[in-house]
Amino acid sequence: MRWLLVLSWIALTSCRSQALPEPFASLERGVTEEVRQVALGGEGYARMLSGWLLVDREEVPLAERAEYAWRYALFLEEVRAFEPGWEAKAAWRKAAFLLQKAQDPRAFSAWQKLLPEEEAVAALLSLGEGERLWEALFQGRAYEALLRVLPLGVRPDLRAQAFFRLGRYGEALPFYREWARRDPRGYLGLGYALWRLGRREEALEALARYPHPESRYAQGRILEEMGRVLEAVEAYRQSIPQGIWRATGLLERQGLKKEALALYLDLARGTSPYADDAALRAYILAGELGLAESRREALDLVQGGLGLLLGKEPLPPPPAPSSSPPPEASLVEALVAFGKEAWARGVVRYALWQRPGDWPALVPLLYRLGAYREGIRAAWPTLLAYPRPYREWVEAYAGKEGLDPNLLYALLHVESRFDPLAVSPTGALGLGQFLRSTWEDVARMLGEPPADPFDPEASIRYAARYLRWLMDRCAAYRGLEQVACAVTAYNGGVGYTLRGIAREGGLYAFLRFQERDEPREYLAQVLSAYAAYRAIP
Repeated sequence: MRWLLVLSWIALTSCRSQALPEPFASLERGVTEEVRQVALGGEGYARMLSGWLLVDREEVPLAERAEYAWRYALFLEEVRAFEPGWEAKAAWRKAAFLLQKAQDPRAFSAWQKLLPEEEAVAALLSLGEGERLWEALFQGRAYEALLRVLPLGVRPDLRAQAFFRLGRYGEALPFYREWARRDPRGYLGLGYALWRLGRREEALEALARYPHPESRYAQGRILEEMGRVLEAVEAYRQSIPQGIWRATGLLERQGLKKEALALYLDLARGTSPYADDAALRAYILAGELGLAESRREALDLVQGGLGLLLGKEPLPPPPAPSSSPPPEASLVEALVAFGKEAWARGVVRYALWQRPGDWPALVPLLYRLGAYREGIRAAWPTLLAYPRPYREWVEAYAGKEGLDPNLLYALLHVESRFDPLAVSPTGALGLGQFLRSTWEDVARMLGEPPADPFDPEASIRYAARYLRWLMDRCAAYRGLEQVACAVTAYNGGVGYTLRGIAREGGLYAFLRFQERDEPREYLAQVLSAYAAYRAIP
């Protein structure tokens, strides 16, 4: 047992649930003191985790335990690890309680991390006042509490926005007006609140008093809703990229294709998320109009994976800077040999947190330990951000389904960053991010009971089968157009995609005029990843 305790000092685990709960739950006082010495004078991850193991030991001074809890919570918050047990919330709760008990001023910040929970609200009300408290409650979405403590006549901007976010638009109006008298930005919120209340003409009048792109966008939305299309286009022209994108669609629908083309090219010259889509659409539209020069410019402007659809191979991602093995490499291998991969991940995460510039050396260690999401995030946008995990399975199942393994890699890269335990806010699960209903559909295709969606091999097998099925549904197209159809269907649904293509009269028209933004962006991301994998030997 002693060797295990010593090893835990070197690279303690990532959280108490992964630590050695039984041995540490019964630490004798002498052992506790030894761990304390590591917490006080040790180095790196071992020092931090030694302190965390002591936060409940009452024989350790309160202020010291509070410091340990604060340090660990801050670490979890900033490393943003994608692993169960690495969530910062429980650590912030412990830190907040100990810091408040120790009368440490950092207790306010710790409780703020737990908003809008009632316990956190009560603690902040006892610890703070004035601007600091009001801002904290607002940023923490504790709007009801903010409305209770904010004095009338003070910060009408916060009161107005709190009412708005609670859906109490009528109550927000007088405070937006008061804010607008002090600051014209208040007219933007006033316009939105009036719009929510169905008072569109008044909303337009309010928005007109704040000459800002965001306000112009809101005006465009209202005018479009009212059927005043050309007026909406003029408002959108002076607004944000999203508004200009909407203006191009309205112009096309009105048959004003040359005017739309000019706006598409303006968008394509920029850096917004609409630039690549705008360049693609400008290329298609210029071809329809027979404008060769505009078509050449559009082709030059097409960036990323969408260029594949036009026969334009994107440049490969830049290589990562060269690096030497980091000092943690031998420790990581030793921990892996002991079966302590979770400890090893903690060591690497701490090193990356402390030395972010060393990411070229540390990312391969994250990949070695299965932490692909974190490695990809750190290595983005270099070639190192495109690993090939689960290679045997990806190549085998892609080959079985007649797919390019690079395409399957690209899909999994975008879907989950190769995290087999990934769960999306909408309930999509695993490497392939399947909803339960789709997972069961694929199981029926395979003629088997549904497998575990968190099993990486099963998820790769199901993703390959489902993508092949979608490719077959998109058989009206060939090559990369078929890929584009199938990939869009993977994200948006096959019914959504095929109905949209039929409604718009073709793939490219659908890609432009589809109702949702997410499948449009998803396609660009998958094709970009596909191009990157094709460029990597």
